[in-house]
Amino acid sequence: MSSTNVIPVVDEGLGNSTYLLDLGDGRALVLDPSRDLRAIRAAVERRGLRIAFAVDTHLHADFLSGSHQLAVSDSARVLASADGHREFPHTGLRDGDEVDLGGLVLRAWATPGHTHEHLSFLVLDGSAPVGVFTGGSLLVGSAARTDLVSPDLTEELARAQYRSLQRLARLGDDVAVWPTHDRVVLLRPARVGTDQFHRSRKGGEHAAEGP
Repeated sequence: MSSTNVIPVVDEGLGNSTYLLDLGDGRALVLDPSRDLRAIRAAVERRGLRIAFAVDTHLHADFLSGSHQLAVSDSARVLASADGHREFPHTGLRDGDEVDLGGLVLRAWATPGHTHEHLSFLVLDGSAPVGVFTGGSLLVGSAARTDLVSPDLTEELARAQYRSLQRLARLGDDVAVWPTHDRVVLLRPARVGTDQFHRSRKGGEHAAEGP
């Protein structure tokens, strides 16, 4: 698998990166899309791709996910944590669950901390991991906040985040890291809105993709 199979679509205003994974057969996987799908659609159309999978690493506090809209408009299969209890059709995944993408395999990895239901997603070519989508868990030179869900859960989530970072750090140096926030890096083991949060579970409102 070449790094050119992964296309970041960056929203500078949000400091958020959505990723397109070109599956090599005209289909694509989109990870952590925001509700404004215009940039994603432009990237897909330029490459002649069709969105087959929409993946959420966690319930976002800073933006509403576009996965539900992609399921409605593109018949995309939504993959997300079973522990997120989203109130729209999706395939609920738990730690170790795998999805055959047709040549590549997506493996769910529980990495709680930023949220209790946070999943990272390993991309495997055969049995070898070639990259990991770390969502809001492992960032560039940092880790995600653990105080956005509830003040009462901050310490518990911070401890979970520490364990999640230790788990990610055990991946090899050659495994690419694609974080939702900030730019693309390679993993180095040595470097290691409440209302909106709940609206994310419902998939947001049935609104247009942009103003």
